[in-house]
Amino acid sequence: MKLTYLQTDFPNGRSHLLMRNLDSTNQELHHYILVLTNKGKLWVDVFWPYDEESEKYTRHISEEQFWHTFRDWRLQGLVLGDSEKVAQILARKQLDRKKKSNSI
Repeated sequence: MKLTYLQTDFPNGRSHLLMRNLDSTNQELHHYILVLTNKGKLWVDVFWPYDEESEKYTRHISEEQFWHTFRDWRLQGLVLGDSEKVAQILARKQLDRKKKSNSI
């Protein structure tokens, strides 16, 4: 497994820390081992559709920067969310997109 560390900083103040598996062979989905947001959500081992908008705000960071930011967010009182709910929401969005594209 080859990992790369990323940080996405959206204009609305939301940030994500991402640990991405570069060995994933699926062309439609990115395989993230861990995603932590500064809004209190933690996702572990998720497959996420490519998102052109978020790619604009994403940059590579070092492993040390990743864990330093992770630690800082936790020390600031970040409470982790429910990854099962997030997975259900993402799955519904993906299914809705497929239904819309099939109906056209």
